[in-house]
Amino acid sequence: MDNYTLRDDKPRLRYSCGKRAYSRNDAEYFEAWIDRTTEVTSQYPDWNSRTEKELVLRRLHEARSIYEHLH
Repeated sequence: MDNYTLRDDKPRLRYSCGKRAYSRNDAEYFEAWIDRTTEVTSQYPDWNSRTEKELVLRRLHEARSIYEHLH
């Protein structure tokens, strides 16, 4: 993995008969991606503050919980 973190924030929602259609494989992929990103991010030494680092890690944790609930 590179030494920097990329962010992909494009919506990936599909609809079928007016309801969201989720892909279990997609959810698992993004869970793994967030896990790798969290690992790299937690080891990154060059934060402006401890608060900044905690905020980013908390947001990654929140994002992962969304994907966990999709399957």
